[in-house]
Amino acid sequence: MKQFLFFLLGITMFISINHTYYNPNEIVSFNEQLQQQRDSLENYKFRISSDKLASKIIGKFNGIEPEVWGENIDDVITRIDTEEKVVALTFDACHGSYDEALIDFLIEEKIPATLFVTGKWIKKHEETFVALSKNPLFEIANHGYEHKPLSVTGQSAYGVKGTKNIEEAFYEVFRNQVLIKELTGEYPKYFRSGTAYYDDVSVDMIYALGLKPVNYNVLGDAGATFNKKQIVQSMMTAKNGSILLFHMNHPQSHISEGVKKGALKLREEGFKFVRIEEYDKFLRE
Repeated sequence: MKQFLFFLLGITMFISINHTYYNPNEIVSFNEQLQQQRDSLENYKFRISSDKLASKIIGKFNGIEPEVWGENIDDVITRIDTEEKVVALTFDACHGSYDEALIDFLIEEKIPATLFVTGKWIKKHEETFVALSKNPLFEIANHGYEHKPLSVTGQSAYGVKGTKNIEEAFYEVFRNQVLIKELTGEYPKYFRSGTAYYDDVSVDMIYALGLKPVNYNVLGDAGATFNKKQIVQSMMTAKNGSILLFHMNHPQSHISEGVKKGALKLREEGFKFVRIEEYDKFLRE
């Protein structure tokens, strides 16, 4: 009888101990604590790595008053200077959704493209982003962390409030540089601001960071407002060296169908699709 009671006591203790150890709520809590520690470490590393550069860049441009504001301003790249029959398709991932049908088409047709991605979009679609970054068809570029127009005085574009000073402009660019580097192992070479608007001071800052600001000379979807016919018509205005702008975060739009038809028509006309980096030396404003 005693042996049986000891046996029951042992079983009870075993269950009690193991129940405490494998309690799902405690595991979730522990995982949350680990994630918080990782986030704290990432924030710490980010602060340390950015402090020196931030001080240098902000100090260099602080107090300089901008003279111009817009999309097509001096030193912002809009085309490839070439007589070759090539065009560069670029796609912005601003925030929100993912147009999987559009990207699947590019992959199926082996059409290379440059993807300008924000930090907000990456955070929401991290697994997809990493997969895209590993696909040799695609080149990853920086679209800002918060998708803000790049201003040193708080200018707005299309109702979107821009960065309010040189410090905020710096971190809008650099914070996304760091995030993309952490996930892909490489820093982007190109930057496009939210709404594609800049002032001249922020453009100079982009170059000082070792990046090149890239806009477009063919407005492919007009902020995802064009219908299929308009998208195709816009694409057919492309010339040698054109850079076309589309969005890859509006699956409910006509972009996918328009790009499919337009890209195939351009190919029929003899155009070759290239990534921006392939013609880096020939990029012009």
